[in-house]
Amino acid sequence: FSNPLMACCGFGGPPYNYNIQVTCGHRGCPVCAEGSKSISWDGIHYTEAANAIIASKVLSMAYSTPRTPFDFFCRS
Repeated sequence: FSNPLMACCGFGGPPYNYNIQVTCGHRGCPVCAEGSKSISWDGIHYTEAANAIIASKVLSMAYSTPRTPFDFFCRS
């Protein structure tokens, strides 16, 4: 990820590119060229790329104690 602290869609520039008065979707609020290179979409929500990494780590069971498969509680 390039500039991991900066929001892809935001206003204000470094370090966070976030301004609560000018949020993503407002006129004059620029969007980065490649959201897949950012962790934060709008200063609040993760990008699809960041969500994919988080989901893969959760589903790997490497971070659960005890190691419980994701579908453990889905059995009938």
